[in-house]
Amino acid sequence: MVWGLAVLVQIVVIVSGIRQEQRAGLWSWSKFVFALAFGAMEFLILVVPITYIDLHSRYFVPALSAAGILAALNFLWMIIVARRWRLPDGRTSIQAYRDQQRILHEQQPKR
Repeated sequence: MVWGLAVLVQIVVIVSGIRQEQRAGLWSWSKFVFALAFGAMEFLILVVPITYIDLHSRYFVPALSAAGILAALNFLWMIIVARRWRLPDGRTSIQAYRDQQRILHEQQPKR
C-alpha cells in the first residue's frame, strides 16, 4: 500500500515537472530518458549489495558503504552533466534558467 502511494506521488511530481518544463520551453526527451536511466542505475547500485550479500556477512557494511559512495559520486556527476545539457535551441540549462529568471524579474511590477 505504501509503495503504491509512493509510486503515485512520484508520477504526480514527474508529470508536474514535465508540464512546467514544457511551459518554459525547456523540455527535452533526451534529458528525460537520461534522467530515467540515471534513476534506474542509482537504484541498481544501492539494491545489488542488499540483494546479493548476506546481511550478517562481514562484507555487507563495506559493500553497502562503497555502493553508497559510488551512488553519491554518480549523483554529483549527473548534476554536472545536466547543467551542461544543451537544449534544442542551443542554450544550456543554466543559460535557459537565467533567461527565464530575467524575464520573470522584468515582468514584476516596479515599486
